[in-house]
Amino acid sequence: MKNYNWLFYLGLACLGLLVLIFPSFWINLVVFVVGLGSVAYGLYNLIFTRRIFQDSMYETVILVKAVFCIVIGLISVIIPLAVAEAMWKSMIYVLIVYLLLAAVMGFYSVSLLKSTEIDRKKYIFENLALLVLAAVLIIISPEKLGIFIIRLIGLALFLFSLLMIALQFMLEKNTVTAGITDIKDSSDEEDEKDQ
Repeated sequence: MKNYNWLFYLGLACLGLLVLIFPSFWINLVVFVVGLGSVAYGLYNLIFTRRIFQDSMYETVILVKAVFCIVIGLISVIIPLAVAEAMWKSMIYVLIVYLLLAAVMGFYSVSLLKSTEIDRKKYIFENLALLVLAAVLIIISPEKLGIFIIRLIGLALFLFSLLMIALQFMLEKNTVTAGITDIKDSSDEEDEKDQ
């Protein structure tokens, strides 16, 4: 097996172990990443999505959605870092509400595009992704259940990595054995020709 495969699975195993040992950190990291993503998504809506259709109602909905995304994103990143650990838990619920409202506003803005020739699939998937992200946060949000689920993910990642390392080791061992057998066979044939 090539060195980078070993390193990849070893790194994955270490990541799984860290998730298993420090689940709260990973929940906080999810909140932080979703917050940053929300700011980026708001800016994207403000700069690009708002301009695809020249309609005052559509532009207003997208503007409200964009500002909402940016504000909630900044709050979910800045306040927990500035205040304390307790704010991380509160921000999960704020982000759930934000994601659900952003998805509803998104689906409404997509419905405004119905009479146009603009391809709406991308925007439908975008809003479905917001709903899926909200569902993920709902699953990890109850304190004990969320930590249990995160630990379960960490354990699964760790065990999967160990399994892949073992499989790769066995495959490499079989390849080396097969290579040695092939070399012996070819040298035996050469000895027979010489005789």
